[in-house]
Amino acid sequence: MSNSSRFVVATHVLTNLAVRSGERLSSDRLAWSVNTNPVVIRQLLCSLREANLVDSKRGPTGGFTLARDPSEITLHDIYEAVEDGEPFCFHANEPNDECTVGEYIQPVLGDLLAPAIQAMLDELDSITIADVHETIFETADTETLEVCD
Repeated sequence: MSNSSRFVVATHVLTNLAVRSGERLSSDRLAWSVNTNPVVIRQLLCSLREANLVDSKRGPTGGFTLARDPSEITLHDIYEAVEDGEPFCFHANEPNDECTVGEYIQPVLGDLLAPAIQAMLDELDSITIADVHETIFETADTETLEVCD
């Protein structure tokens, strides 16, 4: 029962690509920034490429770039590209319908959570990679700021 970090890591990767606009970054370089294995990054990049959020080029001068302007990539786009299903998942096993709570918990929670899920998705629609990039640089100590060199 763990939450996925794919959305946050994908947002991190796309923000790095926005910061280094015009440069092709390797999965090794992106993995260094995230502090994870490059295989994890390549798997995410595959999903991001399928969603037309990144472009890739193979070979010694290859790497990844944003497929669109950072102001056109929303956090909702990223969420849909890398996450499976709803933000709140029900247990894989059907609850025991001989128990009143077990019988009604899923439909009741589904109805109660639907507005919260929609509000979250609406908010994700209003935030772009450009916003994330800008906020990082507004928040960072510019005297010690290093841009993933």
